[in-house]
Amino acid sequence: MDKIRLYEVFEKGFTDLKSMEPVKFEATFTNGTDKYTVNLFADGANRYLVRFLPQKTGQWDYSIDLDGNVVKGSFLCEGRDSNNHGLVKAIGDRFQYEDGTRYLPFGTTCYAWTHQTEELQQQTIDTLKASPYNKIRMCVFPKSMPYNENEPELFPFHKKEDGAWDVNQPNADFWHHLENRISQLGQLGIEADLILFHPYDRWGFSKFTHEEDLIYLKYCITRLSAFHNIWWSLANEFDFVPGKLFEEWDDFGNMVLAVDPYRHLTSIHNGFVVYPKKPWMTHCSIQGDAQKTITWKNKYDMPVLIDECGYEGDIEYSWGNLSAFEMVNRVWTAVTRGGYCTHGETYHRDDEVLWWAKGGLLYGESSERIAFLRKLLESIPENLQLVQKHLFNINPNDHKDSSNINTDNPIIKSLFSLPEHERDAHLLNFMPNMISSASYRLHYLGRQRPSIMDYTVPENGKYQIEVIDVWEMSRTLLHDEVAGNIKLRLPGKEGIAILVTRLEGDSLVD
Repeated sequence: MDKIRLYEVFEKGFTDLKSMEPVKFEATFTNGTDKYTVNLFADGANRYLVRFLPQKTGQWDYSIDLDGNVVKGSFLCEGRDSNNHGLVKAIGDRFQYEDGTRYLPFGTTCYAWTHQTEELQQQTIDTLKASPYNKIRMCVFPKSMPYNENEPELFPFHKKEDGAWDVNQPNADFWHHLENRISQLGQLGIEADLILFHPYDRWGFSKFTHEEDLIYLKYCITRLSAFHNIWWSLANEFDFVPGKLFEEWDDFGNMVLAVDPYRHLTSIHNGFVVYPKKPWMTHCSIQGDAQKTITWKNKYDMPVLIDECGYEGDIEYSWGNLSAFEMVNRVWTAVTRGGYCTHGETYHRDDEVLWWAKGGLLYGESSERIAFLRKLLESIPENLQLVQKHLFNINPNDHKDSSNINTDNPIIKSLFSLPEHERDAHLLNFMPNMISSASYRLHYLGRQRPSIMDYTVPENGKYQIEVIDVWEMSRTLLHDEVAGNIKLRLPGKEGIAILVTRLEGDSLVD
């Protein structure tokens, strides 16, 4: 009997089936009460493959129906490899692996790295191996925009005689190559956040008909969903893709939901318009201000990733010339507002090999500081949650009517007399960057630079306070045992955080 590890791909191939459909036939996999039905997909001329991702150990029995010819068999699924924790799932407003291990996403962006030379792709893999990043945003289709002018060697589909792409004729060489890179990422513990559509196109992929879009999607999802480290991103900047109606994106999301039996994480990334919450959506993928992480958490009630907040670099475009400190500042801001943030780098090079598009090497100074933050968070054994979602614990249902605010404070009364959009802007500025658990509190001061601060921890207990310098990557013990109201002496510089650790006593969460 064949044997494979838990969360690894089971694959079986068939030849000479003589079908012209890219996705056809059906296979059923059963283990006790667990049952999955998947389709086969074309893998070159007259060849079909079936893939399955077992998420339970033991004997799996399969039945594959090839137009009435049934092939049956079994395989034994043994324990997982120590580095493979299975699919990442959204649990409330955070993430964890299938086996229950906590997952903290620290992502980066290399949109078109798999469309470069083999040498450059290998360099990207080597760079990722030494980086802090455990998620990468990457595209199925190649990109065409400044710094992205090269022609790829492989494309997802063959062409018709008239030169148009034939979505019913997938190019097996392209998909083999993409799968190899996804597998390599998985071996490094990196999630492939795969972007299915984008607007930066000179080859015609963004101009498929709706029917062609659905054929492509069904094939892509059927083929790749058995990889444990896949995430689906319906689009990069969906609202910039030409010719796509708003409701078509819902069709795409429902297609993912229908075809992917494992329910991989699924999102849609915005340009200006943030897509409304849908049943197929597992988390928010946002291009926007890290300060507003709280806003999207409250609105969507799911994990929020600021997947595009700008890029560390020095190119001519405003989105691509953040200082390294500002990149680090935005990552810390998103994290301490209850979300996550994705890195990117765009330093000008004459050879136009910029990390954000083509990968290669990292030249900036933010990555090692993001590594410091990741190590810090992973050293804290509890999940830190956003506690103060609303200023002064005011019920958000009362926001529209200041007469409902139960306070005699004239400042608060004035605030809630403002139009909603003005009030919300002030509320965002007032809210601290603070996440907590029963035993830990992480409070990031951002661009504020106080030298003294009145600070409060519970009176009943003993609490340790450290000062963290996010740029110098240092932790300094300020007080080893304090309680109640204290005055902190701080460095008086930007990029300072306060870490409180409960030694004994009351919880740090009210």
